[in-house]
Formats: sequence, structure tokens, C-alpha cells
Amino acid sequence: METKPNSANIVRQQTGEVRAFSLAHPVRLKDGTTLEVLHLRRPTGGEMRNIEVTGRKPYDLTLQIIEATCGLTRAEADSIDGGDVTALMEIVLPFLESGTGAKQ
Repeated sequence: METKPNSANIVRQQTGEVRAFSLAHPVRLKDGTTLEVLHLRRPTGGEMRNIEVTGRKPYDLTLQIIEATCGLTRAEADSIDGGDVTALMEIVLPFLESGTGAKQ
């Protein structure tokens, strides 16, 4: 199985601190590539416009941020293993706090 970089992710990671997260369960994307690592960063204001923060469940909010900052479609984000999403929540949700980003 060949792993190719996700071009949308490469473009989107050009701004801000990027945190790599290796998926315990890689995801096969629609274009045939395998997603093994997500490159996470703080969302921009423009990306936040499309994310409803108030009243959202933590998992839903986590997946929306992953979609916005990693260039994934909703279906691709939804196919990430639940255990990986739980681990990603620890990295992604602190991005919404004011300050420097995810806790180190």
C-alpha cells in the first residue's frame, strides 16, 4: 500500500505551528491515498467562520476543526477511527483557547 501526501493538507499547513499526529488506524481517502499522519494547526479566523462552536459536542467540534485545518472532507474526517478522534481532541480543542495553542 503506497502512501502519498494529501495535497490539500500540504497547502493548508503553510501557516501557523503544525503538530503532527500519527493515526493508529490509517484512513483510505477518496483519491486512493492513505492518510497516516494529520498535520494539525490553529484554525484561522476565516476557517472559524464555518465552525459552530456554541453548543457543539466535543467530538463534532474536533472533527470540524480537523476538516478545516487539514483539508479533509466531512466524509474523510468521519472515517477517522474513534480512538484516534479521542486522542486528537486533546490536541485540537486547546487551539480554541486564547494564547499560543495546544498544550505542550
